[in-house]
Amino acid sequence: MNNKNITFELLLISTWFLGVMAIKFILPSLPSMAEQLHTTPTMAKYTISLFLFGKAAGMLVFGPLSEKYGRRIFMLMGLALFSLGNVFAFFSTSISFLLFARLIQGLGVSATVMVGRAMINDSYKHNKAAVVFSHVFLAASIIIAFLPMIGSMIAIHYQWQAAFIVMAAYSMLILFLCTFFLKETHIPQVDMKLKIGQIILYYKMIAGHPVFLGYVLCSIFMIAGESAFNTASSFLLLKAFGISKYRFGILITGLAVGHLVGTLICGCLVKKYNLVNMMGTGVIILAVSTSVMALLISLGYINIAVIIVPMIIFYIGTGFIMTITAVGAVIPFPKLIGISSSASLSLNFSFSALSSAIMSYLSTTTAGPVSLLIAFCGIAALLSWYLLIVPNRTVSMKPAEAWD
Repeated sequence: MNNKNITFELLLISTWFLGVMAIKFILPSLPSMAEQLHTTPTMAKYTISLFLFGKAAGMLVFGPLSEKYGRRIFMLMGLALFSLGNVFAFFSTSISFLLFARLIQGLGVSATVMVGRAMINDSYKHNKAAVVFSHVFLAASIIIAFLPMIGSMIAIHYQWQAAFIVMAAYSMLILFLCTFFLKETHIPQVDMKLKIGQIILYYKMIAGHPVFLGYVLCSIFMIAGESAFNTASSFLLLKAFGISKYRFGILITGLAVGHLVGTLICGCLVKKYNLVNMMGTGVIILAVSTSVMALLISLGYINIAVIIVPMIIFYIGTGFIMTITAVGAVIPFPKLIGISSSASLSLNFSFSALSSAIMSYLSTTTAGPVSLLIAFCGIAALLSWYLLIVPNRTVSMKPAEAWD
């Protein structure tokens, strides 16, 4: 790998985990945030839901714009919006203004997430793209593994506002570096029509393709399950089980390590095996782990281990699904990589926001409701793979290419 490729991957890695950081950094502070802003736990949990909604909505705009005007400018715009949202959040004195700031953060992350994936698919194809995605996901996963602990340390030693100023400083640094070192990967399609009707037709064509739909549904249900757990975890573990913020950080770090392991295994196997089978491995892991967790809890075996161990296994499956979906969803549309990436990610985060909102209304004083919702998501992901991807494997799969 030459220096140009290393710089490219490092810059993308630096932006890759902003969305996770924006959630993990504030999870330990949600209960105290609710108290200090004189609001309810439900409203505090909406800081997760609205952030995810911003991620989903922004992609529908940034995808088509990046096809016409190029990727780089929207990566920079996304970093600027994310920084601004963090500054707003730091100065928030009411839950309503904090929710507005979280929406701005989500819009910023929508651009960085979509553009990063489009840039890799611009530069590499199919299995080679999957290997590069595995490199980026793996490196980002190592960093992500430490984010819950960092978030817990901030929550223990500082007020909840501190997390936002740390995120603002980091994103401003990355904005500076990307301004000078990130290169364009896409030739702008200046003649492309961006009328509302034409954009709707693009999205309709993409969303109706069974291969796209199969990969995206697997990812949707995976992210929905993850989002449900994220929304419930701080109130369930900190309040219902009474664990400390420090222990909470350690447990959530274990989930990140699971994702790291899954990404590492996927990156090794994808050089030899096709995308369809790799996706199948991921969804089977999801379905089995979440079903076992829900069954044990329904039988009365309720303790932290029964929740955390299956969730660690669940996160191993996410390492497979995230890597493969990033490539598989755009294979049918090589000339619309930006729009197909934005459609995929927008659907993912829309359902993630929906799952988070549903979890905000469900009880987090017991483990039953969250375990059933996550188990439903795991089984639905398995069915999506079996019913949509497997029957169309000749379209959704290319033989594993020799890796040079």
